[in-house]
Amino acid sequence: MLNTITTSRRGFMQLSATSAAALTLGASVAGLTGCSKVPTANGYKVLRPGDIEILRAVAPVILSGSYPGSLAADGEAVLLRSLDKVVLTLQDYARSQLVMLFDALQVAPIRALMGAPWTAWSDMQPADIEAFLQDWKTSRIQLKRMGYASLCKLVTMCWYSQPSTFAFSGYPGMPQRIPASDPV
Repeated sequence: MLNTITTSRRGFMQLSATSAAALTLGASVAGLTGCSKVPTANGYKVLRPGDIEILRAVAPVILSGSYPGSLAADGEAVLLRSLDKVVLTLQDYARSQLVMLFDALQVAPIRALMGAPWTAWSDMQPADIEAFLQDWKTSRIQLKRMGYASLCKLVTMCWYSQPSTFAFSGYPGMPQRIPASDPV
């Protein structure tokens, strides 16, 4: 019979140990199922097919009114290429953490435990994705807030770094280089 966890120091330690065991088990399941061993998608250096499915689902929700914007039909391809390039330039540790985030979001039981709908990313409604992201944004669990910030910052940074999106954001473009005059 399970004991009830009390709101004491001992109860907190029991909850911490249980949570750590659950996360370790979840990561082990994801590793054993081969999530992180999946080869990259065709034409990409880092992103795998499952990562692309997640990004295709969350990008329109994160970028809302500006996606695909001025890029129209090419918006998705441009964003995914930019994301692939940025993820490739991340340090090994940061890249491995991002891959673990994508791995966790690809496994339905772990995804459900993290507050996302059970259904595949391609089948999720924008309202469900918005609710999931809002839950992560306002969560009392710092790991969820960090995951939200990482995902949103990565997507928005890659989107708004495209020259064709400068006008939409009000950015006039890169400053022009003015050659220095020769001293007399």
